Amino acid sequence: MKKYLIIIILISSIFGQSFKDLTERPTYNPIKIDEPILFDGIVDNQEWSRAQVATNFNGSGTFQGQPSDLRTEARLFYDDENIYVGFKAFVEREDLRYTITKRDNLDDKDDRVWINIDAFDDESLTYGIGVSAGGAQIDGRATYGFDQSLDLIYESKVSIFEDRYEVELVIPFSSLRYSVAPVQTWRVDFGRGFTLADELTRYVYWTSRMAGIECQTCQLGFLNNIEPPRQKRGDIEFIPSVVAGSSKDFSDNTSSSSDEASLFMKYPISSVDLLEIALNPDFSQIESDDIKNDVNTVNALYFEEKRPFFSQGAELFQFSAQRGYINLFYSRTINDPSLAAKYTGKLGKTSYGIISARDESSLLLLPFEETSTVVTMGKSTSNIIRAKRMIGGNGGSIGAILTNRVFDNAGDMTTGGLDFHYHPGDNYHLTLHATASIHNESDNFEYVYEPTDSDSEMTFDSGRYTKNFDGEKVTGNALGFSVNRRDRTDNFGLVLRLRSPGFRTSNGFETNNATKWLKVNRGKTVYYDEHPTLLKTDYGISTIYKTNYTGVIKKQEFSLSTDSDLKNGDFFKVSAEFETENFRGYQFDNLYEFEFGYRNQLNSDLKLYNEIQSRNIIVRNLDIPQKSDYYQVKSYVEYRVSDKSNFGVGISYQKAEDYYDGIMLRASINNSFNSKLTMRTKIQYSDFSNSWFIEPIITYQPNAFSALYFGVNDLLQTEDNIISSLTESKRQIFIKFQYLF
Repeated sequence: MKKYLIIIILISSIFGQSFKDLTERPTYNPIKIDEPILFDGIVDNQEWSRAQVATNFNGSGTFQGQPSDLRTEARLFYDDENIYVGFKAFVEREDLRYTITKRDNLDDKDDRVWINIDAFDDESLTYGIGVSAGGAQIDGRATYGFDQSLDLIYESKVSIFEDRYEVELVIPFSSLRYSVAPVQTWRVDFGRGFTLADELTRYVYWTSRMAGIECQTCQLGFLNNIEPPRQKRGDIEFIPSVVAGSSKDFSDNTSSSSDEASLFMKYPISSVDLLEIALNPDFSQIESDDIKNDVNTVNALYFEEKRPFFSQGAELFQFSAQRGYINLFYSRTINDPSLAAKYTGKLGKTSYGIISARDESSLLLLPFEETSTVVTMGKSTSNIIRAKRMIGGNGGSIGAILTNRVFDNAGDMTTGGLDFHYHPGDNYHLTLHATASIHNESDNFEYVYEPTDSDSEMTFDSGRYTKNFDGEKVTGNALGFSVNRRDRTDNFGLVLRLRSPGFRTSNGFETNNATKWLKVNRGKTVYYDEHPTLLKTDYGISTIYKTNYTGVIKKQEFSLSTDSDLKNGDFFKVSAEFETENFRGYQFDNLYEFEFGYRNQLNSDLKLYNEIQSRNIIVRNLDIPQKSDYYQVKSYVEYRVSDKSNFGVGISYQKAEDYYDGIMLRASINNSFNSKLTMRTKIQYSDFSNSWFIEPIITYQPNAFSALYFGVNDLLQTEDNIISSLTESKRQIFIKFQYLF
């Protein structure tokens, strides 16, 4: 009874909340100039005197509505080729914080400036383009957060003075996508991030930013009467690359060498339609994936996409993206592509895109009720079709997606879906998605499910299907609904997810099916404007109720949490979770989890984070699963040695009583000679695999798409502890060169 009372109370909190209208958006009136500016990183008063000055920046988030402690000025011109942006960021030289580092790799406390541009004025996509005081470029896209995987070609220069630094940006129109109208209205905003003493980093904007409004593009100002050039068909960009390497396996003393060439081509059909073709795009992934602990994991592990071909424009192909309720396109399922093509475009408020790829070694994720597994399927061809139309303002949209994958010798899969996002008010967000899947299995593929307990595990959906590949037609569906409300001091959320037993994604990432899942959460934020130490505290409460499709209650969870930001930059959190779970027919009651975390900003250069966790867990990889006491201690330290050097070291210790214990270690050492030439060394150790992984990489990157990489990765094995009997297992040396034409 208490469980349902809590849910009712949480649901009722959504009512009686008033809608807020966004404050009137400011307007910037750009001037078109006949000659380019003198690009020297100095915002000369005479040269820039005709430009409107955007100033009076205000804080966001925790500091919402507060005037900026530091003055910032922004100006903008344009001509037939470029957009020119000038910043004056005032700060005393001794208080200026920056790091000499590569693009998109800033320290949290680095002073930086940027411009946000919504070139279609439809709230579908915002470009973020800027530079740090140390000269490192930062770019990406913003929809419901900021994604730095987008790379753009632009120029930047910085000049540092005693009481300020000045920035000039030259942004080619050819780097942006926009409509074909001769005179247009864009959305625009100017922003700055800075840190005073050892306090939290502050982000200030020319426009007023309201906390709780998820749609970033909805809060931009207006750039009126801009006349961009018509992009010419045939301005093709070629990015050829060559990778050469050698490897040695010390276990059998064998060596091999290889050299591969790849080609990436961008063909702008118009200012809104773009064709991209890649040969061997997998070779664009330079940095290796992090080691993950899978000792007590019964589901497939998720890895971030790092290949530019798939990360560029990824926001369009995200399904139900704002909340991540379901992932119908996970590009890492295209494991080893030999050829891939992508076409994206826009017609009015409707965006569309197609991806087609030939994969030489396909990975297939098979979800079940409590577990999931990844199998290698050989060669396949994948096609993904996506369309999304913006509706209703405030970032609302309706979209459709269709994915299909045909395996050369193992059948085919098709998944289709509709998603809907709507904002009835600035602080409200409704989400709905509906999907269906068909998997035509082949009996030619030699996949056999291996049960861990009984022969009954050989089937699913009440015996309707077998888990082996034996020529069956497996069908399923998935539904999802959510309603969320968030403002500066209050938030509420309700989420419902349904996954039928036969639901699978052809190119997605869904680890479990046969579930009905309900979550309700409520949160409050309290600000302490006059408190000498505290800045704000967040409080949260949530409950989860999960069943399978036969009515068995699989999980009940109730959790409480609180976290606080201190005015000196410190942070701490405390949470408690209580749950019951039915796993493989075994009932586990009175499970709990207590967690404490603390981040200490010791000084402007040294940051320490500690986390302690005590809980009951289910040891799942046993013939008969067992409950066990579990402890985990994490510690992470970051130290800024100088403007050009920093390192971070993290270590975690995990112990399940009588079953397993071990250490995970991750370290990163970064050295920069300048913003284009850098060296990064990644070191990882896993007690669970008794292995060390060491990977130094030297990078020279004059722009976003031209680069020279030289790297080495070593895999070393130990006997029974972190340094005992350390022997080298495998070594790979590689060099990669790519250049933008």
